Amino acid sequence: MPHSLIRSTEPTTQARDAAPSFAPHPWVKGGHAQTIGGWFLGGGRLGLEVETLSIDLGDGDHLCVLESIPRGWRVGEPAAVLIHGLAGSAGAPYLIRFANRLHAMGVRVVRMNLRGAGEGFGLARRIYHAGRSADVRAVVEWLADRARGSPIAVAGFSLGASLALKLAAEAAERPAAGLDCILAANPPIDLLACARRMQDPENFVYDRNFVRWLRSEVVKLHRRFPDLGAADLRGVRSVYTFDDLYTAPRNGFASADDYYQRSSAGPLAPRIALAGLVVHAADDPFIPVEAFRSVAFPANIDFELCAHGGHLGYISRTPWRGDRRWLEARLADWLGRRWGLGG
Repeated sequence: MPHSLIRSTEPTTQARDAAPSFAPHPWVKGGHAQTIGGWFLGGGRLGLEVETLSIDLGDGDHLCVLESIPRGWRVGEPAAVLIHGLAGSAGAPYLIRFANRLHAMGVRVVRMNLRGAGEGFGLARRIYHAGRSADVRAVVEWLADRARGSPIAVAGFSLGASLALKLAAEAAERPAAGLDCILAANPPIDLLACARRMQDPENFVYDRNFVRWLRSEVVKLHRRFPDLGAADLRGVRSVYTFDDLYTAPRNGFASADDYYQRSSAGPLAPRIALAGLVVHAADDPFIPVEAFRSVAFPANIDFELCAHGGHLGYISRTPWRGDRRWLEARLADWLGRRWGLGG
């Protein structure tokens, strides 16, 4: 990792005082181990009541969201929208772990299924992608209407983190009602760089698994909506070719490169006026740390670059705030300090 990059992205003094630095568990060393361990050691059962709700997007599609309101919660108290990553849903383990933490702090939590994901399958003919920040805005404004006067945080993981950053940048010119701050964990800040890194031989298994999932989801979607016609997935062998042959043409982009250029959050980062925390790991296998060198986060964004952690792994050497899942504890700690809540 370039030494200059480490120095330029150290957290602020306040952030360093707020949390211990991440140190990986000795049994889960390296980016791949952290990534795989983080997924298979999912953990975290949902320990809170949930109401399943539908949001009309105004274009014929609906989103499915899962809302959990702490007992005694009152209008004006904090709320949060949580967004999963590619191949995820509102039931992703990291979302459940984080929702449990926030709920215990007294935060009203909405876990968002992106278009067609999870329990939202069949409610949307269109697919989600890294450019659909308008869908996140719709959920934030829906929540702001239900919780008038409450500060709302948007917390995204992986692809969801990119959507959170994109919305925050757009909110500088077109504010989203109630939006107070954003949290972004392992954002694919440069989509083209990520697609290229995914094609490295060492990432073959990740790329293959994502493609298998994407192909199966498209086949299922077209069966659910036969008028969409048959999905031509010939030649799709990587995430890049999937985006070039399916994501781009279905969503009005000229190509995968056009989609990546118009949807990447990195170039938009300087516009962000909201407070926020961005966490990334230098050994993330498929989101290259070099992509962050050209990203100019403003002073209101705390950017914490960990030497280790993999992709949404962050299994810590020592427990902090109840367990070894450093990432969710770090995000909750930052929010707790911002809102004056116990972590």
